[in-house]
Amino acid sequence: MTALRKACRNCTTSKRKCVVQLPKCTRCAQKGLGCTYDLEPLKAPTRPPLDKDSSGYCIMKTFKSPASSIDPAICRPGNEGTLEFVRLGYLSVPGLVRAGKPAVFVHPKLQLHDSYNHFAALGEAGKGGLSYESFKSLIEINVKTVPVREALTALQALLVYLATFLFSSSQVDQSRAENYLNVLSEWTQNLLESARARMPQHQSPWQEWLFGESVRRAIILSNMLSLLLYSFRYGYCSRWLFLESLPFDRRAGLWMAESPQAWIAAARVRTGEEVGERLNSLHEFAESCDGSDPDFGGDMFLALLTLGHNGARRNHERRPGGN
Repeated sequence: MTALRKACRNCTTSKRKCVVQLPKCTRCAQKGLGCTYDLEPLKAPTRPPLDKDSSGYCIMKTFKSPASSIDPAICRPGNEGTLEFVRLGYLSVPGLVRAGKPAVFVHPKLQLHDSYNHFAALGEAGKGGLSYESFKSLIEINVKTVPVREALTALQALLVYLATFLFSSSQVDQSRAENYLNVLSEWTQNLLESARARMPQHQSPWQEWLFGESVRRAIILSNMLSLLLYSFRYGYCSRWLFLESLPFDRRAGLWMAESPQAWIAAARVRTGEEVGERLNSLHEFAESCDGSDPDFGGDMFLALLTLGHNGARRNHERRPGGN
């Protein structure tokens, strides 16, 4: 028998014990709170149900208020905010990297001299390189046997390909790309499990941090892409809890640094060894944002995650002095 989450959403968020009862748990009844149970399996399905009335939590729901007749936990299918997230979060990456600038999940200063760089090959080809033939060539690699830095660049390239095709106006491109979502899942899981054990040796502190943060961002944006697709197609997404638990370094300015000296200065320390890693989950990061730094020093990754999680309205309401 499948195990279900035995806690309401409020108690889960507050990390409090939930005494389950209907229509409200004990804690919500005492505090006069709305009480919603997400009775989905602990191991969420890889594909969402097509039933729009099913309850669930969607990280994209805050882009636009849903109709009053729809459960607020369900996105409106076809939400244009999803397309904007794809455009800024994935499709802008090749151009930024070609210009030598840090992009959402690819940093041009990460040294990959001992590995084949699949993302660089995509970038050099330009828009014309985003063909189904080059896409098929990419997915033929075995990420379990290549160096970990090559596996990282392969996942980065795959993210751009899939974002391009999954949200294309061509039904053929969409259908073809959707058949390879399992490859995206396998490559992401491989990187998640093996990156630390296969960490390149003898790197400078800056390069070590860049590699770790590149891996973390690629893993988050991989899970986000599947979630965006499902919310856009069906108005439902099932992997929100796992996505919110994923960590990254939230310190604004570190990712945008283009030299070791700028990176150290952004961390406000004296040496690279002192920078280290300060990781927060997506949930912890978004809940702590007060709207006082809406662009996060130009780091689009942090800005997009905040908007996707909290929505523009909530950030404005939490800003000191906001109306």
